[in-house]
Amino acid sequence: MRTVIIALLIVAASGWALAWAAARALVVEVKLPHADVILVMAGAPVYFGRAAEAGRLFLDGRADRILLTNDGVRGSWSRTLQRNPLYYERAMLRLTQAGVPASKIELLPGRISSTFDEAALMGAYARTHAVKSVIIVTSEYHTRRALWTLRRVLRDTGAEVGVEAANPIFGSVSPRTWWGSASGWQMVFGEYVKLAYYRVHYR
Repeated sequence: MRTVIIALLIVAASGWALAWAAARALVVEVKLPHADVILVMAGAPVYFGRAAEAGRLFLDGRADRILLTNDGVRGSWSRTLQRNPLYYERAMLRLTQAGVPASKIELLPGRISSTFDEAALMGAYARTHAVKSVIIVTSEYHTRRALWTLRRVLRDTGAEVGVEAANPIFGSVSPRTWWGSASGWQMVFGEYVKLAYYRVHYR
């Protein structure tokens, strides 16, 4: 019996270690001392955290402009705007309330539905505005795919791409026990599926 218990503990510990390693492998960080722009990756449930981090970086003097994208998703009722604003509109409002000048915030044109859509818009903007460096701000689990995609799209521009994560790291999902919840599987396993698809489809 004791041997069985020890074996089960070893299996459990190994599972936690593998789960943690799988989650952490999605995370990368490439810091640039300064960039022309900060690109805030959309994602309705976590957009505000990403925008807040972008605002902090801007106010720290890390970039000259913040770029947002529109995923077409509306949030809750806003007393200030007296309607249900799109998430990017709320992000703009929060950024200005945090002290970022409205003139330094720009919405990339069009509606996006994927990371690649955002990268394509960033690529078009970089080519028309002579952007030579960009800091991506996104959630931690999304950093690897976001960095790979932006570098792929911007490779002919010579632009340098950095990436930094917004907090909280994995939200309510623990990197060690993500496999125990549906949201964890969607976040971690789903991200691996998307990463594999991107590397095949957008190579």
